[in-house]
Amino acid sequence: MDTNARPPTALEQQALDVFERHVAAFTSGNLDSVLNDFAEDAVVITPDGVFEGPEQIRALYGGLLEAFGTIDHGDSPGLTVDVLHVRNDMIFITWHAESRHHVFPFGTDTFICKGDKFERQSIAFSEPRSRSGATVK
Repeated sequence: MDTNARPPTALEQQALDVFERHVAAFTSGNLDSVLNDFAEDAVVITPDGVFEGPEQIRALYGGLLEAFGTIDHGDSPGLTVDVLHVRNDMIFITWHAESRHHVFPFGTDTFICKGDKFERQSIAFSEPRSRSGATVK
């Protein structure tokens, strides 16, 4: 995971705890739990635009959860974090995932955590493929 491995500081551990909670909420498909990870004034940036505040982030994650589906019900390999780096309040990851119907070959996120909430996130991932191999549009 973290190629500069060392014990995390208290601040880094707090960010990692929020991240682990977020991944569990996302892979279970629980939109309300996902949204609980974000501060009221959070901002999420994707190739599709900038999403600010609870309502816009709800719309974004509602669409993401629809695209990904629930991936922790044992019917797919799920989400694999390939690289994770943490420094201070910032986490960087690369990942790949499979849901029941889609394969996501590559993705990357960056999170900035304040307290027990994310204040900032960036998300980007390659075009998903159907499990049959066709690109999903």
